[in-house]
Amino acid sequence: MKAEKLVIIGSGPSGYTAAIYAARAELKPVVFTGVESGGQLMYTNEVENFPGFPEGVVGPKFMMGLRSQSERFGAEIKDVHVTAVDFSERPFKLWTHLPDGENIETYKNGSPKEVAATIEKVKKDEPDMLAESIIISTGATAIRLGVPGEKKFFGQGVSSCAVCDAAFYKDKNVFVIGGGDSAMEDTMALTKFVSKVTIIHRRDSFRASKIMVDRVLKNKKVTVLWNSELKEIQGEHGVKKVIITTDGKDKEYASDGVFLAIGHRPVTNIFQGQLELLKSGYVLTRRTLTEQGLEKATKALDDKKNIQFPTMTSVKGVFAAGDVVDIRYKQAVTAAGMGCEAALDAERWLENQE
Repeated sequence: MKAEKLVIIGSGPSGYTAAIYAARAELKPVVFTGVESGGQLMYTNEVENFPGFPEGVVGPKFMMGLRSQSERFGAEIKDVHVTAVDFSERPFKLWTHLPDGENIETYKNGSPKEVAATIEKVKKDEPDMLAESIIISTGATAIRLGVPGEKKFFGQGVSSCAVCDAAFYKDKNVFVIGGGDSAMEDTMALTKFVSKVTIIHRRDSFRASKIMVDRVLKNKKVTVLWNSELKEIQGEHGVKKVIITTDGKDKEYASDGVFLAIGHRPVTNIFQGQLELLKSGYVLTRRTLTEQGLEKATKALDDKKNIQFPTMTSVKGVFAAGDVVDIRYKQAVTAAGMGCEAALDAERWLENQE
């Protein structure tokens, strides 16, 4: 089996930007988009802060534009999920199939033990692809609370994507969980359809940007329960009510829907044991903004005291970019910039191997 020069695992702004740069460098990259092609922006109604779009742009339209641009320059896009990797030696091995009876949902919602067991089964087969270099751009996924009723009603009144599902709640009464920019954006998306949105936040102030907070608090459809937490979701064939704890006291509220907007975790389950990760699960590179990242960068200084291949992971030839690395900024524009960096690093590293 011939090894590809470069494989990009994951899409989103970082993956597609890496593909654009790599394709223009004639590396003929292969991009595995994963289960959720296009990343989190596929669920974003309006992108207002990406340079070059003064009137804003709809998230899916923006992502499809990046995809088309990468294909224009020769990137090969595969709408397939990578199910296992082996970075122990080059060429690196990748698997994209599942054993009989296994479901891709294991990778999204299974426990670490279940995911590890599935990966071991996959790796008993021959790999589906070989690669001389890899860029990891698997992004992050929505965090769930784990409260009673959440799993039972997910997709039946519980959602992690207000932009996707808001229209189903016309003139309804819904709750949003969270206090960051994601919660503010979800709330504003919902106000276009619902009769009332109640934000449940465990603190006494939001951590979101001021402009987003101002928009939300000025909207007459929005109320806020401060110092509160969702305790339980109840219903029959769908969500009917929620139990909220406020200042230590439980209270029942009628509800037609619950939207989770409490953050995301990096999608790195297939890289456990293959790469060095932070305790939080983010991939560690030489540009990671932690003490561990600083140590990696210091050890990678050249004779001019410049950091060699900043997007390199703990494995030579494997690079990472976007929200799977970014512990601080988590913006589309920073993800795209990191994708560019990773592609340039991979190109130069490959040149050094010839």
